[in-house]
Amino acid sequence: MKGKTKKVTVRFPKRLKAEMQTALIKSGYGLHGKSRWLKEAISNFLLQPSFVDYVEHGGDINQAELSEVEAFYLDNDTMHLLKNAFVDIRIKYPLFEGLQSSLIRSAVIYRLMLK
Repeated sequence: MKGKTKKVTVRFPKRLKAEMQTALIKSGYGLHGKSRWLKEAISNFLLQPSFVDYVEHGGDINQAELSEVEAFYLDNDTMHLLKNAFVDIRIKYPLFEGLQSSLIRSAVIYRLMLK
């Protein structure tokens, strides 16, 4: 990736992590392309006009199911997109907990639904 990157960790349910890894391999990214796949998932998700309404899906997961920790790197442009999205979400849902992780899980779910 060009420029600086930031390490991000997100908790996933086992099933969602497994589905994401399968999609990574099937789409030709391989497990080493995880950061690129997630960057694209986040960017595409945030382009949806109603992404704010969909972000709740990433937060609706039972906290006990979030047993898998996944680490990856995002570039500054993607981090900037996320920060802007946080503002939009906070306007509608001011008390939303675990916003970054929920947003990233929602982006993964959205990308998996598109395949």
